[in-house]
Amino acid sequence: MSMVTSCPRCHTTFRIKDEELGATRGQVRCGQCSAIFSAFDTLATLDDPLEETGRSNPPIEGGATAEAPRSQTKVSSTSEPSAKPLSFIDMAGEKAARKNGRTWLWFIAALMMLILLAAQVTYNFRAQIAAYYPELKPYLQRSCEFLQCTVGLPKFSDLLTIESSDLQADPDRPNLIVLTALLRNRALFGQAYPALEITFTDTQDQMVARRAFTAAEYLGGKAVPKDGMPANSEFGIKLYIDSDDLKPAGYRLLLFYP
Repeated sequence: MSMVTSCPRCHTTFRIKDEELGATRGQVRCGQCSAIFSAFDTLATLDDPLEETGRSNPPIEGGATAEAPRSQTKVSSTSEPSAKPLSFIDMAGEKAARKNGRTWLWFIAALMMLILLAAQVTYNFRAQIAAYYPELKPYLQRSCEFLQCTVGLPKFSDLLTIESSDLQADPDRPNLIVLTALLRNRALFGQAYPALEITFTDTQDQMVARRAFTAAEYLGGKAVPKDGMPANSEFGIKLYIDSDDLKPAGYRLLLFYP
């Protein structure tokens, strides 16, 4: 007597042995449609014709033979299925394969995120990259032609200094004060002109007024803002400011990029 199981998808029937069921905990793959299923769900017994031939039933009264009762879980030998290939599933191997598949998916997703992050950093800091690596500037410019952007001048405020400054009242005009300052670009590459902020303070060093000037305002036609400050260079400025009777006791200067 042997056992059979059926594929729930294509209904193909297969022979199966006890030791094969135990080895894979009943998990099998259909050789017809490749579906994976539990053989226990559709397990049944099958009468072996050889066993039926060699078996005799005990006689009963009247010369008739007694028919041994048959289990309802048996499948008749007349409907014996044709042999089909049936493969058994290595569950540990299946789990390892699924784990490896997920690992590769995570790796690909992480790689895509890194590529997107690198592209975003390159886009946002394209001017700085072009300044430190001039050989990459042509590639950045070609990329900007496609993205409709420009590779501008770098903006490193920490490489800008105010070498000296002075604030004096104009003797001819009482409400006018004159600010002179010497700006220096300490970078080894040209930079965009920064904005200049001046803060007026009183005798307690408290702010009484503040004003920011753009490069176009403090350059006064002495230079073109878009050309930027040359590398390792100094630039003197002179501003006339209407104090509007503030009469500040002190001031502070700040260079920054908006």
